[in-house]
Amino acid sequence: MCTIREARLPNDKPVILDFIVALQRYESFLEPNHLIDLVKAEEYFNWLLERRAAIFVADDESGRAIGWAVVYEEQTEAFIRADERLFAYLAELYVAEAGRGTGTGTALIHACENWAVEHGYASMRIDLLSRNESAARAYAKAGYVPYCQEVKKRLTPVAEETAAAAMPPRFFPAKRLPLSAA
Repeated sequence: MCTIREARLPNDKPVILDFIVALQRYESFLEPNHLIDLVKAEEYFNWLLERRAAIFVADDESGRAIGWAVVYEEQTEAFIRADERLFAYLAELYVAEAGRGTGTGTALIHACENWAVEHGYASMRIDLLSRNESAARAYAKAGYVPYCQEVKKRLTPVAEETAAAAMPPRFFPAKRLPLSAA
């Protein structure tokens, strides 16, 4: 059982930076172009604040943060009906290993959906790496269906990508990193 709350800043910033780095570490095994960089994580965090994103944190029974989610307004192209041109975008969802399989991710998704409804959005979108099958299952379970597909073709070979494609995705728990060290 977890509790979902709005982020308390600046107190939650260090753990949120840890979550950003942990997600990039995980996603780098799915797509090797993802950087694991605390400086970039801090830049991204500041960018989210500039967007006036809603940031939610999941705490376990002891009050320890075990996950986070971020939602903000996004706008799509002009050829979409006006009532759906602005939408809520779930930009980040991360649950630490200790909170997986407990409903924490679903609770974070619901918090973002509630924020979206309260702010008048008719829909919410989420992007994910196509090789992130666990995320795809979680989103499908929450009622999300494929909407748009982006494809990619590597035009220049990268040795790390070949090696990463052969390795199954693994999770590496986030270590507490100093702020001077995403």
